[in-house]
Amino acid sequence: MHVAKTVTTRFEVRWGECDPAGIVYHPAYIDWFSVARMRFLRENGVSYMETFHDQGIVLVVIDVQCRYLKTLRAEDLADVEARLELCTKTRLALRYRVMNEAGELCAEGRTEHAFVDMETNRAVNLAKRAPALWAILENLPVAGA
Repeated sequence: MHVAKTVTTRFEVRWGECDPAGIVYHPAYIDWFSVARMRFLRENGVSYMETFHDQGIVLVVIDVQCRYLKTLRAEDLADVEARLELCTKTRLALRYRVMNEAGELCAEGRTEHAFVDMETNRAVNLAKRAPALWAILENLPVAGA
């Protein structure tokens, strides 16, 4: 399996992601993180819907952070880099960097997620709840590892 420590997703800023002044509205970055996270997983052989959702497991956001450094505007191109920071039997955390077309850092953030059983709505130990899935996740490339 191909291993990608960093996966970059390109976005063209849409008007609907902007405030009336044409500047990206802050929650749009969190949406971009979600897309970048799913793409990171997919590029590393893990389809979110098939691997998690269809097995009755969801990744529940338990923490999200974003630091805004430089504005992006409608029609700008933005690259969102996603890197896995943490993968334990109960949690997953990723870091993100948002760059403009000139390669300038515009925002950086982090999301942390708990593995939750859809039926019980309770956090689970993935190694016990879905050992085959855990075997895949424990081999994902962790940044700095």
